Amino acid sequence: MSPERRFSRWRGLENYGLTCCVNALLQSFIATPELKFLLNRWDSSSVREDALNNVPVHLKGVLGAIRDPSCRAPHKDFLRCLDRQHIQLNVQHDADEVFLAVLNFIHQQMDDKALALEIQSLYRLSVELHHQCVECSSNQFLPSSSYLLSLPLHIRNQNNTLKDCLASFFELQKLSGIDNCFCDQCKTRTPFTHGHRILSLPTILCVQLQRFRYSDSGWMYKLDCSVEFQESLDFQDICSRDVFSKDFQKNEGTKYSLFAVIVHSGSAMFGHYTAFVRATGGSDWFYANDSHVEPVSWEAVRETYGGRSRTAYMLLYRREPTQTQGGGEGEEQEGERQEGERREGEVQEGERQEGGRRKRKKRGGEKQEGEKQEGEKQEGAVHEGGRREGKKQGVGGNKKGRNRKGRN
Repeated sequence: MSPERRFSRWRGLENYGLTCCVNALLQSFIATPELKFLLNRWDSSSVREDALNNVPVHLKGVLGAIRDPSCRAPHKDFLRCLDRQHIQLNVQHDADEVFLAVLNFIHQQMDDKALALEIQSLYRLSVELHHQCVECSSNQFLPSSSYLLSLPLHIRNQNNTLKDCLASFFELQKLSGIDNCFCDQCKTRTPFTHGHRILSLPTILCVQLQRFRYSDSGWMYKLDCSVEFQESLDFQDICSRDVFSKDFQKNEGTKYSLFAVIVHSGSAMFGHYTAFVRATGGSDWFYANDSHVEPVSWEAVRETYGGRSRTAYMLLYRREPTQTQGGGEGEEQEGERQEGERREGEVQEGERQEGGRRKRKKRGGEKQEGEKQEGEKQEGAVHEGGRREGKKQGVGGNKKGRNRKGRN
């Protein structure tokens, strides 16, 4: 697909009062056909009570109407729905908090719980807590596991790389002194190392770069320091083998491709959100700033590393498909993406044909109206000519009659 055709697929979203945060997130959702595919499987007509306050109903509506040129404000109802759910208009919001809130609303408000779980699983990074006694080196795993929908990465007030931030997150921490834990082998409280082990990786990996901090006096400030990231990453290259749980599926893919970047410009007290997004299966990047969308290069995306007020805040990566013996998850994901592309193409082709049909109908109507007016004009001319001819004859006859009368 040409860059011009891909560019026509993206559409800006008008800002209705500090809604740049939601607008930027919506652009990332639009760039996630896996989400739209699952929402389209949901029969949202079953939601009859309190549908106005149902976030997934309106999100499905946005993703369905975003390509419809006749819909001038496809996200307005979604914004109003969030406003009723206390994500208020005309109030600044944190993009990561709104992102997590939308996913939680989907999980809570969809009546098809199995499908809601599938949607949440798109973003779910499952981990288990790992404890190891420093004295006897015995491993102790907590019986319960947990998951993250957004991976919060601590950054230092200096130059950083995404690889270093990820490695730091999974690095073992030492618990000592008052934080000593009870060891079943040593039968006493001993120093422990503590950390996370990866049980499974998500289809869509959301990374939050924690740029906002609180000072000792309680004031929030923003770190504009550089965080270098690439278009692709591999957990196998970033993390050691010890980071993966023994229950981690070895045939599970660990390679990811970047497809969206949520950008924050300004300070901690006041700022603006925009987004860089990439079409599925393509290499072309686009920059979405509310209602304005334009094609850009990867170099423009790299300018958000930091060192200035416009900095990357959230990164969204898509796991690359893998081939497994039974077809596997990779083929399923690829099928979903292809299905999304096919449906998107059908919608665009339908819109193009509909637009052509309307134009032809309009031209045909104008032509018929012109012919009708021309016919009426000619008919009027005929009637007018006949009327004048009759009048002329009548006047001539009267003149002849008067002449004859005078001669008599």
